[in-house]
Amino acid sequence: MEIKRNFEELTITKRRFVIRQTPAVKQMTCAECGEAMLAIAQAAVLLGIKQSRIFQVVETEAIHFTEIEEGAVMICLTSLSAVLDCKS
Repeated sequence: MEIKRNFEELTITKRRFVIRQTPAVKQMTCAECGEAMLAIAQAAVLLGIKQSRIFQVVETEAIHFTEIEEGAVMICLTSLSAVLDCKS
């Protein structure tokens, strides 16, 4: 008689990101949730996705975002990661 064994391995990881910005870029917090906001280019690099994907999400107004005086769009990293996790 042959005994079959199945093994499962569970790995839980946590990541912490340190975001350093140049003095020219203001540190902003989200007016809706109080979390950090980043420029779209920074968020794309941090999350490993394309900027066009972030713009698609911004157009649906599913995340917190604001446009600053310089014309750049700042997005809430917490709300973006929540939306992307739901759609994965």
